Amino acid sequence: MATKNIDPNNLSPEEDWIGNNAAFKCLLCGNTFIVSGMLHRNGRKCTNCGKSTGYCKGGKNSGGSATIEW
Repeated sequence: MATKNIDPNNLSPEEDWIGNNAAFKCLLCGNTFIVSGMLHRNGRKCTNCGKSTGYCKGGKNSGGSATIEW
């Protein structure tokens, strides 16, 4: 399984991160989906293909992490 960590200081046009919410672009199907650190504590699968999973733990400005696995 491959992993990509989101850099809060270098977001791509397909990414966003505010507080403990992050938007990811699925690297398999191209769908953009949102992951809430509060609502999706165990990650959230791509809402289109279900083959990647996004995780958001902690806040962007408080040392948190946002990661997508596929």
